[in-house]
Amino acid sequence: MFFIISLVAGLALPVASETKELNWMGHWKGEYGRQVLLEEVKKEFEFLHPEVQVNLVYDVDLDAPGDYFKKRVAHTIVEMIRTGEITWDVIFLGVTVYNYVAEMLGDPDWGRKHLLDYSTVPGFQERHKDFILKTPYYREQTGGIFVGPMLEGLFTCLWYNDKVARQLNMSIPAEGMTIEQFIGYARQLSSYNATAGEKIPFLSFSTFYRIESLFEFIFKSHFSDPQMVVELAYSEEKAKAFLDTLLIFEDLSRYQPILNEGWRELPVFPWMKDYLEGNQGLFAVGGTYWYGHFRGNAPNSYQNGIPVEPPIARYANGLVGQYSNVWAIMKNSPNREAAIDLLQLWSEPKIAEKWIDYTKNPTGLKGHLVSVSPQHSQRDVYSDFVMRMTAKYDGLPMRNYRSPMYVFGEDCKVSGLSFRENLAMILEGKKTARDYFEEVMVLHGRELKR
Repeated sequence: MFFIISLVAGLALPVASETKELNWMGHWKGEYGRQVLLEEVKKEFEFLHPEVQVNLVYDVDLDAPGDYFKKRVAHTIVEMIRTGEITWDVIFLGVTVYNYVAEMLGDPDWGRKHLLDYSTVPGFQERHKDFILKTPYYREQTGGIFVGPMLEGLFTCLWYNDKVARQLNMSIPAEGMTIEQFIGYARQLSSYNATAGEKIPFLSFSTFYRIESLFEFIFKSHFSDPQMVVELAYSEEKAKAFLDTLLIFEDLSRYQPILNEGWRELPVFPWMKDYLEGNQGLFAVGGTYWYGHFRGNAPNSYQNGIPVEPPIARYANGLVGQYSNVWAIMKNSPNREAAIDLLQLWSEPKIAEKWIDYTKNPTGLKGHLVSVSPQHSQRDVYSDFVMRMTAKYDGLPMRNYRSPMYVFGEDCKVSGLSFRENLAMILEGKKTARDYFEEVMVLHGRELKR
């Protein structure tokens, strides 16, 4: 008996590994397929890493200063940097949040100092599309380094309300719309309103609007050289195209109402629901990520929102859009290896394919397949649109500027907010294209060509 007890005592029995905690700042709460994908990745990670306890808190639920969730995220990051107390291993870090933190710290290169350079992680290059690696623009967004997998892509497009279009007997092309056609739709809607005694607006906005993205797309389409357009350098050719695009907006202003009433005070999600039900107008300007917002906020009417390519002046030579990381790892993360494993999972080809399937958006990551196929994805107008735009603009530069830096260079003196407001005023007929053009040229000390 003594021998048996001694033998058992001498065996090397397994010892339970210590549980690690991974604090993860989530994103996409309530955004249909995006949230589903996040929860699937979380579940798979927990299965693969049973020794890690994942504490997931969505960014919108953060307890931090600010009435906008991205500012609350920025405050949380700044607090960690200033105190040295790293409470989050994996943070949500889109470009907007990065810029908020840079502004608060007074340091545009803060990412290089405080975040893991994700490009040093094995497999980074093999998992990303070539244009992401070769275009400095993408890493320059976050202090000159890649801080995470470039999962999230979006195209800024026109959305039209199919219910309103059918009411007006309009046939709107998915791509190749001309400026003349676009203005023609405004004219047709104006005639309908006059006959039917209605006031359906041509463009629908909320407090969150992207009219400058429509302007940028039309401006770009005046040029045959797509690379020259995105260079942050002024030229007289660009100044002429700037005025010509302003004049297109002025042409639209002849067909009121161009904008929906009270748009400056309309919160985005209630407006979105109203727009999809056909109560706010014909066209809206927004990213392909709106698909998730539509499905999450208006599941019974989301099919009324149809994405189409914005109108082209002469050349289809570059989209307005973005590719960016979603997650980043604090350099001094208490659970750095587990955090890297999580982002490695997000970088896998199967996740890139699920991203396209679930969200109907492009991605900077490589999948196993070259593109979405009928066997791989449930084909619909949303996935078809992303497929067409991806193929049509493959290899062409894509940017998403808030202010007209592409005209006046990096020292552009027009803020994004001011630019939006003035474009809206031109559409509303409260300002002429020539007046605004001269105002901006004088602001930049440029000679006016009469």
